[in-house]
Amino acid sequence: MPSPTTIEGILKFAARLRGIETAILRKGLEIISLHRRIDALVENDLSRWGLTARQAEIMESLYHNPEGSLTPADLADEVGLTRSAMTGTLDSLEKLGHVVRRPHPSDRRMVTIHLTPSGRDFIGGHLPERYQRLFRTMNNLTPNERSTLLRSYAKVIEFLTAETAEAGLTRDDRQGRS
Repeated sequence: MPSPTTIEGILKFAARLRGIETAILRKGLEIISLHRRIDALVENDLSRWGLTARQAEIMESLYHNPEGSLTPADLADEVGLTRSAMTGTLDSLEKLGHVVRRPHPSDRRMVTIHLTPSGRDFIGGHLPERYQRLFRTMNNLTPNERSTLLRSYAKVIEFLTAETAEAGLTRDDRQGRS
């Protein structure tokens, strides 16, 4: 979370900008800070398994994929990583013995990613705990709070997606890939 000094500096700077209400900006900074805290808590929790959040999501995606494999590009899109970050993350999972790269069945320029038997056992053994924790977290909110949170996130995503499209940036441009 940015320090109070940083927040005050941001708000002081923004107060000089036309059309910005600092009270709304402050709430935006608070939301970003809360989001980061949630990310940090999830990362800390998953570190008990020796995984990052993205590594766990990759393994989860592969575990639940009917074909049992995905391309690195599909995985990158699914978990929100750049392709270069995906390469490094897959390298780490491969070193842990959780995934293996295999030639793509119909395109020899590509590879597919598969869970190893030990990777499947590992993530399959941890998923019940993951889903129980998510259930308890969401059950801590009322149905109305869950709906409001979902609608609010969807609205922010819709706005940011439209604004990014308006600026003519693709996801690859924003994440520095070509």
